[in-house]
Amino acid sequence: MARERLARSGLISLAGSAFAALAALVLTAIVAGTVGASGTGVFFQAVGIFTILTQVLRLGTNSGIVRFISEQRAFGRAGAEWRILLYALVPVAIVSGLVSLAVWIYADALAVWLAAPGETDALADLLRTMAPFVACGALIGVLQIASRMLRGVTTFTMLQSILLPASRLLTVWGVFLVGATAWTAFQAWLWPLPFWLLITIVILAAPLARDFRRRHESMAPVTDNAEGAADNHPSFTRFWRFSAPRSVSSGLETALEWSDILIVAALASPAVAGVYAVATRAVRAGGVVDKAMRVAVSPTISAHLARGETAASSLLHTRVVRTMILLNWPFYLLLISMGPAVLAIFGEEFVIGWGPMALLAAAMMFQTAAGMLQSILLQGGRSTWQLYNKSIALTISIGANLVLVPLLGLWGAAITWTIVVLVDNLIAAVQVHRGMKVHLRPSALLSHALIPVIVFGAGGFAFSAWGGTSLVVLLLAVIVLCALYAAVLWVLRRRLGIQNLWRMIPVIGRHA
Repeated sequence: MARERLARSGLISLAGSAFAALAALVLTAIVAGTVGASGTGVFFQAVGIFTILTQVLRLGTNSGIVRFISEQRAFGRAGAEWRILLYALVPVAIVSGLVSLAVWIYADALAVWLAAPGETDALADLLRTMAPFVACGALIGVLQIASRMLRGVTTFTMLQSILLPASRLLTVWGVFLVGATAWTAFQAWLWPLPFWLLITIVILAAPLARDFRRRHESMAPVTDNAEGAADNHPSFTRFWRFSAPRSVSSGLETALEWSDILIVAALASPAVAGVYAVATRAVRAGGVVDKAMRVAVSPTISAHLARGETAASSLLHTRVVRTMILLNWPFYLLLISMGPAVLAIFGEEFVIGWGPMALLAAAMMFQTAAGMLQSILLQGGRSTWQLYNKSIALTISIGANLVLVPLLGLWGAAITWTIVVLVDNLIAAVQVHRGMKVHLRPSALLSHALIPVIVFGAGGFAFSAWGGTSLVVLLLAVIVLCALYAAVLWVLRRRLGIQNLWRMIPVIGRHA
């Protein structure tokens, strides 16, 4: 079995995530520059509804696929991977097909509930547009995570982070060239899904066939006994005992990401929602490192936890979080120090979102420093804990947004986001540190955090004070500060332990 080193997997995932984030920002800029704040709000309201539906309809199987395939490999078993994917795929196909039909039938009723006054008909049309694609979106999510385990990080990154975002960007840009509305732009955003679903199925066919032929190699019996998990292939019951709580928590997690936009659109206006959507999309672009590290490290974390190696998990987590801070914080600090210049790229009417965006960026800096808490909970089999956490977080999010958005508008949504991030990560930190004995070491992060704060925090504000917040000054600041930052990291590479990351434990994963 071929093995990918952690550093190589991390770099591949990082490159893919960076491309996906860039494509999303360019897409946002195209939409915002063409249809304005109001049209942008309608577009992202539809994207939010579609994303929540498809993430929920994956039924938590993504984490289940990673966990159970990693477990099989950690104990040297063969011939169960096709069965694990089948356990995941069949229920998702049935449920998502039924939901697609329901969205089509009840589009008008849903639009009345979700749309701001005067936008009901437009949203109903968008819901009918997305209905045939809902099942497709759910299935492609399950199959692409399977490609990560069966074909490796490179294949997964190409499919999910490069080819799909690039094709969406091209189709949306193409319809705008011939004159499009938010409705037709959203239709174009959906069009690539069936094509990439078919391609993913073709890519998975060979490794699944090989695994099916090896199904008799392991003599361990299949049981539904959770206590016998270390000695058996996973059964349908055991797979869904893990995945069922995750199906709820993944839906809650996605709702946390998109519910604020939907609430702002319903309680304020599509224009305000458009400004908020642009601000949040800009901030979420900084999550590329977090996502890349999760993709690269989750199988290794899962294998450690399956063998009870909490000390190794703690060491790996600390080193990965240090890297996440060094790579993530510069972006957030630039959003804080030079936000008006960033938002002006999308149009002058979006600059009013700078203050809320700065608050969101500060919250995401805290989340980055918290690390891979969610992955540790999931890969350690604590999906029920995460379900409780996300339930609390979503309750706070909806309640606070309903109260604060009518009072404070964009600021109300940003304050709510910050509260939710703090509560969610603090609860998870206690669970991981005390409940799972994967010890967190905040003091070990201070030296790594100080460098981006000095270079990009102080440096960004210095550039703003010197030359204002124009696009030219922003570009100059990025070039100068990145060059300075790279030089500082090179000089301090041994003291910061940057070189150690490249020698870390290999990721358990197969690739073509």
